[in-house]
Amino acid sequence: MLLFLTLLGCADSPVASRALNNDLSHRPVWMFRQVGEKWVRDYAPIAHEMSSLGLGTDGDALVLTAQCFWDDCGSVMWRHLVGPPVHGIRTTDLKTWTPQMWRLVDPDDRVPIDTELRGEWIWYYGTQAGREGDPALHARDHTLYRARVEDDRLVSPEPMLTGAHLADPAPVHFKGEDQLFFTTLPGRAIGRARGTPLQLDRTWEGVSVPHAVVVGDALWLWAHTVREGRYVPLLATTTDGEEWTPFRPVLPTQGIDCANPVGAVWQGQSVVFCVSEPVGEVTAQ
Repeated sequence: MLLFLTLLGCADSPVASRALNNDLSHRPVWMFRQVGEKWVRDYAPIAHEMSSLGLGTDGDALVLTAQCFWDDCGSVMWRHLVGPPVHGIRTTDLKTWTPQMWRLVDPDDRVPIDTELRGEWIWYYGTQAGREGDPALHARDHTLYRARVEDDRLVSPEPMLTGAHLADPAPVHFKGEDQLFFTTLPGRAIGRARGTPLQLDRTWEGVSVPHAVVVGDALWLWAHTVREGRYVPLLATTTDGEEWTPFRPVLPTQGIDCANPVGAVWQGQSVVFCVSEPVGEVTAQ
């Protein structure tokens, strides 16, 4: 087994370098930084051909996870031998990015999408391998999982929440409590679950694909909506987890599509990433 894993490590290197080195005109990924009270977008995208963004930390690195839309999404042979990949790019300085990849070890052959790295766990929506169409629209109840990170493997997957249409898990620890935000109806609504076991306790209409981050003593909740045929990132905040500001646009998108915003406080600075991608058939109204 040790020899097999050693050979696997040599043969199954991260392929997200394709997202960093190719033409950046398709599905570009943008980075915004907060400077004082203003947000500033970097002139050039950091990557391309990524979707379903997630954002977390790994030691001294910031890690952006995503679905693959480039031309090499990893060895199909290793997918059958070990499991499906989770792709990422990582940085320690917000300037230079390197590729990363894990493979999910799951005896039930589920494919992880909408991935989020949180400490020793990666959270995801797990859908059966081989099913066709947009996973967000699959008719069966959806289950949100987390799996433990062991080097470049994701092991011991465990179900965390099941329900119709669920996707885009975004866990956060705030005010001494674990909370999970997620899409409840793709393109139309998001929700929050709390408690043990997790139970839905609040929803927001007209937004989709949430991402939660603690900033100082506040909780920031990012999401997107569609306006005039474009994705628009929105932000709502709270200081107690109960009273929330309305969702409002704060990023200077200047006419670009900006879907799936994900944020972090990194090296003392608030940063947000989003991707320009085609508006899907299921959109907020």
